[in-house]
Amino acid sequence: MWIKQAVQELKTYSDAGGQVLFGTDVGYIDQSDTAEEFQLMSRAGMSFQQILASLTTNPATRFGYSSHSGRIAESMDADLVVLDGDPAKDVTAFSKVHQVIRGGKLTYPVR
Repeated sequence: MWIKQAVQELKTYSDAGGQVLFGTDVGYIDQSDTAEEFQLMSRAGMSFQQILASLTTNPATRFGYSSHSGRIAESMDADLVVLDGDPAKDVTAFSKVHQVIRGGKLTYPVR
């Protein structure tokens, strides 16, 4: 019941133009699968593009880093996440991380 209410609240907020940021207050932990959260965001009516923005441009803008972070473009930080799947077809693919590149250097998987 509370999940249905949370989904409706997210839908209301997003539909009203609220800036949604994806994240957790516990930091990265591998015991938690974020796939369900992406499914719930989709169920709330958020498009693939809105969910992508919640992971990229929205946080960069909110925290004042948009001049160098949150987008793929020349002179940006070169922080990239390579996924195992196409989140435009299945939003749970956002949770299937294949590689992480930070500052132009591979950081995950650690080699």
